[in-house]
Amino acid sequence: MNNKAGLLLIVSLWNAIFLSGCKPSDISNTNNASSSYEETNGNQIIENGVAVNLTGYPIVNQPITLKTVVVTSYKGDYNQSKFFQELEKKSGIHLEIKQVSVDNRDILNLIFSSRQYPDLLLRSDASPYQITIAQNNGDIIPFSSLLQYAPNWIKVLESNPTARKAMTAPDGSIYSLGLIQQNPVYLGIRDQWLINKKWLDQIGAEVPATTEQFASVLAQFKANAGVGDIPKDMIPYYFRWDQYVGGQLDLYGGSFGILVPDDNYVSVENGKVRFQALNPEIKKPLAYLHRLYKEGLIPPEVFTDDWGAYYAKLVNKPEMVGAIAAYGNPNSDVYVPMLPPKAEGTQEQLYRRQTWIVRTNQFTLFKNNKYPIASARLADLLADPDWSVQETYGLFGAGTKKNSDGTYDILPETANDGGVPNVDAVSAITPDLASKLRFLPGNSNNNRSQAVKMYEPIVAPLDKFFPDYVAYSADDRDKLTQLQMNVRDYVRQTFIRWVVQGGIDQEWDAYIAKLKSMHVDDMIVIMQKGLDDYNKQ
Repeated sequence: MNNKAGLLLIVSLWNAIFLSGCKPSDISNTNNASSSYEETNGNQIIENGVAVNLTGYPIVNQPITLKTVVVTSYKGDYNQSKFFQELEKKSGIHLEIKQVSVDNRDILNLIFSSRQYPDLLLRSDASPYQITIAQNNGDIIPFSSLLQYAPNWIKVLESNPTARKAMTAPDGSIYSLGLIQQNPVYLGIRDQWLINKKWLDQIGAEVPATTEQFASVLAQFKANAGVGDIPKDMIPYYFRWDQYVGGQLDLYGGSFGILVPDDNYVSVENGKVRFQALNPEIKKPLAYLHRLYKEGLIPPEVFTDDWGAYYAKLVNKPEMVGAIAAYGNPNSDVYVPMLPPKAEGTQEQLYRRQTWIVRTNQFTLFKNNKYPIASARLADLLADPDWSVQETYGLFGAGTKKNSDGTYDILPETANDGGVPNVDAVSAITPDLASKLRFLPGNSNNNRSQAVKMYEPIVAPLDKFFPDYVAYSADDRDKLTQLQMNVRDYVRQTFIRWVVQGGIDQEWDAYIAKLKSMHVDDMIVIMQKGLDDYNKQ
C-alpha cells in the first residue's frame, strides 16, 4: 500500500467510526499501540488503570507523568516553563523533562545504544540510523497505530503531502511525528548576516558590499578596540565553524557562489549530487578566511565554542561582536542585516534558506510507555492551531494574542513571553495557519520578515539543496553513515588547519587523493541513488 492510500484508509476509518457511532477503541489494537486498555461505555478508555477521555479535556482525570527527553539549544529549564505548566493544566499529563544539549550527543547516543528509553522523546536530533534500529528492534510504538486518537494530525497529514512524505518510513508507517513549520518568515533564509551599525557609524564606514570592504571594516573595528562604543575585548568577526546556525557557511555561497548548506558540504546541481569539499573553488573562501584569521579578525574560539558561548556573545551587553550570523536580530538598534559581501569574480550569489519544512522525530513513543493513547491525545492537542501558535511564539496574553477574526498577533518579545516559547516539542504551523500570523513591530520575526525580503533575490533555489528526507536501504544507510562520519571529520580538520596555518594550494592535491582513498566517490554514489529514488516518489 502506498503512503497516500494508507492515509486515506486511516481517514476513511476515522470517518466511519463517527458516522456509525462507534468508538475509536473498536478498531483492533495492533503494532503495540497499547497492550493494556479496557473499553468503557462512555467517552473513555481505561489504559493501565487510568481513565483516558477520548474527546475533550483534560485528557486524563487522574494525573499521570511521562518521562520525557528533549534535545535542545540554550532555552532555560523546560520543567519551569509556563508553556508546559499550562499544557499540564489542560491535559492532566505531567512531563518530567530531561534536556540534552545539542552539543552533547553522548547522552542521546547512550539512550539508543543501551535501549533505556524514556516514555516520550520530543526533539531528538537522532540520526536516521538510530531511529531505524529502534524501529527494527520494536522499541518504538508506531504512531500510525494511534492515529485514530489524533484527528488534528489526520487533518494535517491528509492536507499536506509534503509533511506526510517526510514522516512516512519506507514501510509505509509513521513511527514518530514531526514538527511542521511552513511559515515563509522561518523558511525564507537560514541566518541573517548581521553587522554592528553603531561601530560602522563610529568609524565612518558604510555597510560593506565586497569582501575587500568587509575585511577593511573588520580591521578598522579591531584598530578602534576600547574607543567609544567598541569595547576593548571586542571580536571583529565571529561564527561557529561549520555550524548550520551561526556558522561561516553563507560566506561560501553568499560571497563566493559555492552553496554549502551544512557541514556535509553537499548541494545539488541539475539533479546531481555535488560534494563541495571536492570543488577547487572552495579554496577561495578558505584562503580569504585564512587572511582574516592571520590578521586577528577571527578569534580561535570559532573552532571550539559551543552553543552557549555563541549565544552569550550574540546577546552580550554591551555588544562585543562586529559581524555575526544569527536567525534573529538580538538588537535592531545596534545590528543591521547586510547582504553577503561579494567576492571579485563571483557570478551568482547563493544564500542559504531553511529546508526543514518538517523537523522529523519530534514526538516518539517507546514501548515502555504505559499510556500511549493518552500520549497520542497529547500530540493531537499540540497540533491544535491555538497550541501550535503558543508553543512556537508564546502563551496567549504573554507572547501572543488570538483575535476574533481567527488571526494571531505575535507580540514584541518581553520577559513575560510565556516561558521559553519554541520548546522543541511537536506542532503544526501549516501554510494555512502561517497565513494567519501577524508579527507586530518589536517582535524579532517582524525584523526577520524584512530581512527575508532583502535576501530574497540571492536565496538559492530549493532544488539546489539535498532533500532532508531521503531514505536508503539498510546496507546503503550503514555504509553512508560511516563514510560521512569519516569524510566529514577529515574535511573539518583539514579546512581548519588551512584557515589557521595556510598551505591550501600546496596541500590540495594530497587532500583530494586522501578523500579518494576514503571512498568519497562511493559516498556520492549512495547519495545520488537516494536522491534519484526520492525524486521518483
